Amino acid sequence: SRLRETLPHMRWFGDKTRTIADIVVLDEARLEDGDDALTLTIAEISFEDGSTTLYNLPLLVSENGDAREATVEPHRLKPIGELMARGATIQAAHGTFHFGGAGLNPMSPPGDAIRVIDAEQSNTSIVLDERFIVKLLRRIDRGPNPDLELSRVLTDEGFDHIPPQVGEIYYEPTDGDVAHGIDLAIAQQFLSEGREGWEATLDHLRRLFDEIHPSDVPEDMRVLIDERSVDLLRAIEDLGEVTGSLHVALSREDFDPDLRAEPIEEMDLKEWAERTRAFLKELTPHAPQLGDLQEAIEARINSLTSLLEPGMKARVHGDYHLGQVLHTPRGWMILDFEGEPARTLEERRAKQAPLKDVAGMLRSFSYAVYAVMFERATPDSEEWNEIKPWARCWEQLARERFLGAYMTRSHEGTFLPPDVGELALLLDFFEIDKALYELSYERSNRPDWTRIPLEGLQHVIERGVTG
Repeated sequence: SRLRETLPHMRWFGDKTRTIADIVVLDEARLEDGDDALTLTIAEISFEDGSTTLYNLPLLVSENGDAREATVEPHRLKPIGELMARGATIQAAHGTFHFGGAGLNPMSPPGDAIRVIDAEQSNTSIVLDERFIVKLLRRIDRGPNPDLELSRVLTDEGFDHIPPQVGEIYYEPTDGDVAHGIDLAIAQQFLSEGREGWEATLDHLRRLFDEIHPSDVPEDMRVLIDERSVDLLRAIEDLGEVTGSLHVALSREDFDPDLRAEPIEEMDLKEWAERTRAFLKELTPHAPQLGDLQEAIEARINSLTSLLEPGMKARVHGDYHLGQVLHTPRGWMILDFEGEPARTLEERRAKQAPLKDVAGMLRSFSYAVYAVMFERATPDSEEWNEIKPWARCWEQLARERFLGAYMTRSHEGTFLPPDVGELALLLDFFEIDKALYELSYERSNRPDWTRIPLEGLQHVIERGVTG
């Protein structure tokens, strides 16, 4: 009863809009002895609408069966680091909890100092000794979690732009069917000196807009922004190179079948186009702002199936934007390969054109300039209209720098369409797909912000017309 009351108030709980009907423990592992013991619990939560969801619940369980969320008492989580470092296994009633820690020292397990990171929305991350970070996956699925799956592969490949994976927690059911196993946690090196790309970009744009002077003439705008944004634009160029390196690393054709890059088939193009077309059709009655854009958008979606050499599909990041990268003394580091939280596990593990990630980052540049504009001015006010050309010019420069570096590095692989026109069309498609997703979200949550994806859609159509 206590959990039924407290879970909906937890930041990471992804079903706040539904009413809990029941909580059933499918299996559990006591990580220590005694009363009030730390216990990892796999729970099936049923809702009054008839749906069910699996959750990973670390609990403190008393001898009388009373249970409470363990992460609100971070010092109680020390056994997690110890068990991973030892590579322990715990036999439970219906399966086995495996603790792996290939990158941890069993003679000196982490956990003397523990804190919980409050900012995370869908999982819970705990920092051990300011050296390691353990992400407890909360809303879980039967089957490999893409964050752990791809982090493991990239660490094994020696990819320098992710925090190396050092441990994991995995549940194996008694029947031994890997397809029905459940990933519960991933441990990585903690990057204490990094700064999130989103916040760094917003801070720079605030300074850039502060420097706009009445004597600045439009003819000099591009040169002035290039001069005033030299450090950030160079960093964005580096990010494009790192993104290309990521896609080269993930496009190997000698991986296991679940990870191996494959040619994009005609059926893939048809499925992608049909899914986006259906989303547009569903969205249009609720977004009259699309107006005359709808026909042009649909035409651009339909043109996807005309591609003759669309390149390769591979595993990708899946939710790539400025909030998923850290700028550190070691360069850009890419975080969180879990994919878009609202999508199913099957969708998040599906192979995609790598340009899907590129489109996500380009849309993030657009969101960054608008986020700062919304801070400073009322939409369509005099100040807004003064800032807007500078914002659009900065976004265009950021796009050019990112794409130029990305294309240079990505050509070390063979996953992009060889024809420049087909490459541009494929990128346009994924930008449209992302902008429609944004429009649906903003319509329901921040109506004033619908102008961001709408203008993004307008720019994609204009690029197609002007070439």
